[in-house]
Amino acid sequence: MPANLLEDRDYTIIIARSDGSRVPEHPWYDEWVEAQASLIDLAKKCQEFDSDGITVYEASTPMWKYKNSNVARLAEILQRQNTELDSVNQTEINLGEPLKKAFSDYFNLKTKGKGKKGAVIVVVLDKKPQNTAAIAEIIVSAANKIDKDEEIGVSFIQIGEDLQTRNFLTDLDTNLQAQGAKFDIVNTKFWHEIKRSSVVQFLIGAIND
Repeated sequence: MPANLLEDRDYTIIIARSDGSRVPEHPWYDEWVEAQASLIDLAKKCQEFDSDGITVYEASTPMWKYKNSNVARLAEILQRQNTELDSVNQTEINLGEPLKKAFSDYFNLKTKGKGKKGAVIVVVLDKKPQNTAAIAEIIVSAANKIDKDEEIGVSFIQIGEDLQTRNFLTDLDTNLQAQGAKFDIVNTKFWHEIKRSSVVQFLIGAIND
């Protein structure tokens, strides 16, 4: 599949990190640190394909959005999250809000005739969100608004090996159409499966897997 499939798209990266994993004693803390280089490489490639800059979200409470952003912003977020907790106590990952906003922004521009040919949304997380049914509903709704399978891709990257998180992602990856989606737009990976040499293939997989 040619890399030009990735051009002229909106790229969004959502960082959904649990509070517990920001403590050095947590089993996934080191994994977040180790994954940082791979995530930055991924963001660099997304930035190459997104002419007006990538959009970065922190799936926290409150949610933070960085529009027309870049790799430096993502690196700053990752570094900061390695050294401190948010000032607001986040007891659950707030993934539904940034997902809904990312889809809404894309479809609003498309309706106005100002959109690009598609979008790629990458979600990086280490813990299953609380409102899994609502998240699935948001993704199903987006899948039913697109014209073809390749228009939108949502890729989840799991940090750590939490089994409940893996089961949640596997269900999204394999059962989306059984939940009413017209297209299967979800792809899931562990972070260590994304090598520097295959970032482009990972992004293509987000669209065509």
